[in-house]
Amino acid sequence: MVSLSTNIPYFPDTLSENLPGDIIFDIFSRLPVKSLCRFKCLSKPMYSMLHNPNFIKKHINRAMMKDPSMLLRTEFRLYTAEEDEKWSKVRKLKVPFAQSLEKIQISGSCNGLLCISDQRRNEDIFIYNPSTGVHRKLPAPVFDIPTIESTCFTSSLGFGFHENEYKLLRSIYLYDKPFENIESYECEARMYSFSTNNWRKIGEIPFHIFSRAAIMFRNNFVWKASRGIVRGMSVPVVAFDLDREEFWEVPRPEIVNPRQGEIEVGVFKEHFSIYHMWKGDRVDIWTMKEFGVEQSWRKLFVIRPKLTMDEGFLYLKPLLVMRNGKILIEMREGKLILYDPRTKIATDFKIRGAPIWFQMTSFVDSLVSPFTTRAENESG
Repeated sequence: MVSLSTNIPYFPDTLSENLPGDIIFDIFSRLPVKSLCRFKCLSKPMYSMLHNPNFIKKHINRAMMKDPSMLLRTEFRLYTAEEDEKWSKVRKLKVPFAQSLEKIQISGSCNGLLCISDQRRNEDIFIYNPSTGVHRKLPAPVFDIPTIESTCFTSSLGFGFHENEYKLLRSIYLYDKPFENIESYECEARMYSFSTNNWRKIGEIPFHIFSRAAIMFRNNFVWKASRGIVRGMSVPVVAFDLDREEFWEVPRPEIVNPRQGEIEVGVFKEHFSIYHMWKGDRVDIWTMKEFGVEQSWRKLFVIRPKLTMDEGFLYLKPLLVMRNGKILIEMREGKLILYDPRTKIATDFKIRGAPIWFQMTSFVDSLVSPFTTRAENESG
């Protein structure tokens, strides 16, 4: 947590003649972003406080103590699930750059900022705060690999906060050797730094990353990858260490017949996790006590809710752990359940007004801006 005091030279003690500045500071840090945005035009001292780096840090620290906000994505629209007594209504977001995107893709979430990309080949990338509406379009990276319409390539993204600034990693793969080992395909990666507003080339990529977006865990971007040819393809888990700027393989837990299910990577109760999803049956949640140490894998528990499964049912994907211990799980796009590991009971999680089809991303309400300096963006 951030240490605060009224002797901060730029703190606006003039906000009130009756209350000390640090008390006002604390009171306002508990308010939702929507309310705070209305106060920015009240006075210069109020504007100064709401842009105070310490205030932004304290506000986001408080926000992280609550359940996160939910963003629902369809191909062309974004919605937020607003919190009420049952957390069950949506509001359509007026995304200012929506007209420039053919299909919206959420490629990362960090400290209230979303990385939004286009699924077109040229792939415009925006950093967007859905709580304030502020956004920033990033310059397009230049690759050595041809990225014109006549070539066939895919890309992956990783977005996170590291060493006092936000960073974005984009990798691309040129598919020009059909039916050959996937590791022989040409690939490149570029790193974007928000402080310099530039992309730079980084080292080789010894893996084919096929997850669209990375999760961030302890200064690492982590994705699912692939190795081998199509029929004999394996699915390793790979990470990019932002300190060393190197790719490395994260050891997976020993699972009997691993190809009979699918995996997802995530963070479960502050540990790096793998969710092994067995078709039409259950999901095993594995957590890694020491990140990168194979022997530290433990099967935490098995989720096997008594539900009527569709024939096409593929997986139960945990999305997040609520503050009350219940787990929000995606059964399929647009179908959510809430699972209580104590009672082993699953119930439908309905969001009033939600579209029929959607994918969900969690984010924290914050005042963080994609235009602020490194110090202002520090999350404490």
